[in-house]
Amino acid sequence: MKKMKVKNIFKFNIPVVIAGLLMVSVIGCTDKLDAPFENETFTSDVDYTVGENMILPLLGAYQGLYTRGWEEPVTLGIRGDDVNAAGDQVPMQEQDEFRYFPSHWNANAVWQGHYNDVVNVFTAMDEIEKYRPAAGNDALANQYIAECRVIRSYLYLNIARTFGGLIIIDELDNIQNTPLSNKAEVMQYIVDEMAEVIPQLPDMHPNKRNDIRGGMTRYTAYAIQALAYLELENYQGVADATSAIINSGEYELADDFYHLFKKAGKLDDENILEFQFSDFNQGEGDRFGHGFAPFGIGGWTPKVSGAGAGWGFYEPTMKYIKFMLDRGETVRLETSVIFTPDGITQVQNEYGSIPEWITNTNREGDIFNNNARLNFVSGKFVQPSTELIPGRTGFGSNKNLIVIRYSEMLLMYAEALTRGASGSASLTADQAVNLVRARAGLTNLSNVTTQQVLDEKFAELATEWGIRFYDMVRTENTAELSHEGKTFTMDKAYLPFPADQVAELPQLAEGIN
Repeated sequence: MKKMKVKNIFKFNIPVVIAGLLMVSVIGCTDKLDAPFENETFTSDVDYTVGENMILPLLGAYQGLYTRGWEEPVTLGIRGDDVNAAGDQVPMQEQDEFRYFPSHWNANAVWQGHYNDVVNVFTAMDEIEKYRPAAGNDALANQYIAECRVIRSYLYLNIARTFGGLIIIDELDNIQNTPLSNKAEVMQYIVDEMAEVIPQLPDMHPNKRNDIRGGMTRYTAYAIQALAYLELENYQGVADATSAIINSGEYELADDFYHLFKKAGKLDDENILEFQFSDFNQGEGDRFGHGFAPFGIGGWTPKVSGAGAGWGFYEPTMKYIKFMLDRGETVRLETSVIFTPDGITQVQNEYGSIPEWITNTNREGDIFNNNARLNFVSGKFVQPSTELIPGRTGFGSNKNLIVIRYSEMLLMYAEALTRGASGSASLTADQAVNLVRARAGLTNLSNVTTQQVLDEKFAELATEWGIRFYDMVRTENTAELSHEGKTFTMDKAYLPFPADQVAELPQLAEGIN
């Protein structure tokens, strides 16, 4: 395992120290769901003898994790056969067509943003240690540091799946001579990290935590470990980690797939990892939110007059729509794809007759008009205008960003079993798949195959975080990724290291072994 000590790393601004967060609570704990990180500010005056403030550096690490650039989920999601890059961002369009260049700004932003947060996490762990003596609670200090390590592992998971490798930071020191770790080495590092921290984390669903609602628990760590095992094609490891999640009894599928991705789905029992945002229940003033505009459309007629429009950068593919229509899908198609009039015409011309429920209006009454950039809108990321707090007009204001769901773990468990692994959960592969299918209103399968599981993942998880692309790369299914005039080959599995980073770190120019 190649690890690095880091000081003066990469080309971005590193916070010298997380000195702490002054937290002035203006609402009760029961309102945390709608108000993460309320009224917190940075300060340089830190008294490490106040042990109760040990949580503040951890909150800073969470704030860094939740503060993702708008380009990140778009960049991670556009290379699969479920999404087209739309809009005016040439680098994203080129990546969607598997034409990669080290000069692409968005790839550089993904690298910088992730490593900035990795360094932020190290600083948070250092600050927690400074509070440890005054806090007088080693178990709690260990838990907070374990949460930081889970955050770090999630960041490493993304970087390695995107670029094929990375430099593992072990301590904050010089890194210039530290060699790269390839993807397999990074995934094993994540597996080992999660094995160490799992016993130190809360044994509960994230929505049951009273200190940091939605924060990391044992099962977030198991999920990240399972994803790393999946990349290693260690299917027994996948089965073991997902079995722990299933056996916990903490998770269940949401009854309503459509509303899982709306305000009602915030901190739902299905959500394992979720980035939380809030308008703090007020129509003006401070807010903490993600930039959802790239997922929206510039030509809608919102039910609530004045609601802001989107940019039109992220479009579900015609291939995915046809796949779903062939399966007789309803709620998952309705949730994942919003149709414009031109989109409806395109489907009718290329597919044939379509169900009457397909219109250009969502359940809440927002109308999606024709737009020059795209014919289809990615519905999982669209907040109905009726869910905006009065006074707020920003597209997606107050919407959370779901990252890992229980349904994904069920399907990973099922795939592992179809590949010969043994599961310690009480479910068979058939039962795990059929739980997901039943919610979608589909009939049960029997003697489920690996291909059927992958198809179910396509239907269930499309447009979410590049999951489909990673599955097709792992299974070397170049044919599926070669779609709609695009040709994928396995040498296009990873983006090149950004030129700005190669200029700072010569070992990146040497490539991955």
